[in-house]
Amino acid sequence: MNEENKDKIKENCRDADSNKPKEELNSESNGNHREEGEEKDWKMLYEKMRAEHETMLAEFEKAKDEIKSLAEEAARARADYYNLRNRVERDRERDSKLAAEKAVRDLLPVFENLERVCGAIEDKEGSLYKGIMMVANQFWSAMENLGLERIPAEGEFDPALHEAVSVEPVSDEADDGHIIDELRKGYKLAGRVIRAPQVRIGKYKSNRE
Repeated sequence: MNEENKDKIKENCRDADSNKPKEELNSESNGNHREEGEEKDWKMLYEKMRAEHETMLAEFEKAKDEIKSLAEEAARARADYYNLRNRVERDRERDSKLAAEKAVRDLLPVFENLERVCGAIEDKEGSLYKGIMMVANQFWSAMENLGLERIPAEGEFDPALHEAVSVEPVSDEADDGHIIDELRKGYKLAGRVIRAPQVRIGKYKSNRE
């Protein structure tokens, strides 16, 4: 083998040796690039998922606020409905009472005239008295159905129910401040006084006064 061939063989060996480290370096470099790319992909995916999560939370809070607002509106509407219904019922009841009161006030003098006629008839066993008395009782029943009731004119005087016409001296201390006579009957309609009975009240005075 001549010297020229030997030199070529040595040169080829050097080239092979020099190329081998370059290939390994390139392989390591490519591996690092892949790892960096995968890490970057994971970061992008995480950021995307976090953004979607925050968006969903914001939408959830918004939906919660809307549901709360709708519930409050529904509660107000329900309260307004009940208030309106109660007001309508009160107005209807008031109108009914006013209509009944007008009818009673118009009919009450007629009834009292019937009672006076019955009181003026001497023959309490006669057919005239019994016939008028029957009509008077029917009249009274009809007015009772409208809510009319008599105010008792006995016992202790009550200024909220009775109208004092006069004060009379009494000898019995138990009659002091009590009703001793009724001059005109009184009536209540649906629990409200429409005409107070006119009465006399007893006033006790001891002998020492």
